[in-house]
Amino acid sequence: MSINKALVLSELDSILKSRHFRSRRVLRFFLHYVVTQTLADNAAKITQYTIAVEGLGKSADFNSAADPLIRIQAGRLRKLLEEYYTTEGRFNPIRIELATRGYHATFTHQTTQAVYQPITLEDIPSSLSQGPSIVCIPRTFVMDDASSWPFITRLTRDYVNILTHFNGCQVVFADEMRWQANTTVQQYNTDFALFLDLHAAPAKHYSLKCSLIHTPTEQVVWAQSFSLNQHDTSQASLQPIFKRIAHDTLGYEQGVAHHVWARHLLDSGKPIAAQHQVMLSLRQQLWERSPQAFLTSLQICEKRLAQAPNDVQAMIVYADYCRTDYLLKYQQIETLEERLAYVTDALLQLAPGNAYSHLYYALSCLLLEEHDMCLEAVQQAQAINPLDVHLNVLAGIIHLGLGQEQIGLPLIQQSIAISPFYPDWYHIPLSQLHYRQGRYLEARQEAQKIKLKHVWDTALHNMLLSPAKQTL
Repeated sequence: MSINKALVLSELDSILKSRHFRSRRVLRFFLHYVVTQTLADNAAKITQYTIAVEGLGKSADFNSAADPLIRIQAGRLRKLLEEYYTTEGRFNPIRIELATRGYHATFTHQTTQAVYQPITLEDIPSSLSQGPSIVCIPRTFVMDDASSWPFITRLTRDYVNILTHFNGCQVVFADEMRWQANTTVQQYNTDFALFLDLHAAPAKHYSLKCSLIHTPTEQVVWAQSFSLNQHDTSQASLQPIFKRIAHDTLGYEQGVAHHVWARHLLDSGKPIAAQHQVMLSLRQQLWERSPQAFLTSLQICEKRLAQAPNDVQAMIVYADYCRTDYLLKYQQIETLEERLAYVTDALLQLAPGNAYSHLYYALSCLLLEEHDMCLEAVQQAQAINPLDVHLNVLAGIIHLGLGQEQIGLPLIQQSIAISPFYPDWYHIPLSQLHYRQGRYLEARQEAQKIKLKHVWDTALHNMLLSPAKQTL
């Protein structure tokens, strides 16, 4: 099977920037050398000596027979790549490995054999579409237990309260009973357990170590550490931390919990429950990004709404499909503006406290050129859930569509800076804005950050040639 070199180089870049590799200087040089040499058809020339001298900068008198450096680092590299592809790179389209015999790189596609497996609806649908469920569990490993335990339980409860404004997931707070050695994550009957572990750190600081466990397999699928000041626990100081955790684990497009949950359901081979199939088909559409994948997911969503017309989550997904259809010109939704207006009116009646009800109403108003109502709605959406990165990006794009560059541009840029894991299409509106304002070099630089250009070519073309509202 042929491999696109641009995709391999994009995957290499993702690996080198990952948390597994970013501080491993020798392994970064090692991997970069063998990948680029393999792509240049020089695999036969890759030896311990060339890796050491050309890749790692060792002197020309390097003796591989006497120095086991390359053999040791090769073993570490194979192990670290395996760890990367069980966590951060689990759903990447390309997999890079080091050959077991020799030192050249190997490249394979990671697409599943059957992305769209048959989905069987249950006879009686649940009233609301659902995604993964998560229990948040506070733990303290600080000697000063009297102050650290109330601190971490309060922080965890605050985080859970924030997540009630997020879509497509069910989040609960573990009771305040201490975590015991014989306690298991299975007892909570959720898909995931998010541990928020408090540790002591120098200079009157805490270290917050978070880990997301997939309950059925007991695998750690995400982990991150944060520094906390014991004397500054204001919302302003905690919001960036909460935003990063929510984005990485439950983000609309990149959230690892959504991906792992969907893959596990598909791998189980069991019929998919009705309340899960809209969110599952959304994942499949995001993985594949093709007209056929979009049409399949759209039809599943429409069928669900025909059976459960008050399913708020399905309505939100459908509204986002309207945005996708408008942007990528799939032309699968007839009378798109009218349908979006109908869905958003229903959302505002059924779920007035949901940020996305107001966000997609703002989108509908923008398409209908009702700018005052659009601005009011997008501001309401941001006020309800300021920590949702995906929502903030869409809000930023809407502000750009209203001609408010000073508001929209920082929103998108700040969302990109939250985490190294974000959808590459976030750079499209930035590229468009630079292009229209004559900053062609900046426009090109933003466009070059889009990895899967074959997916977004239509969007880029349309947005560079069409009115401002086309950014949606």
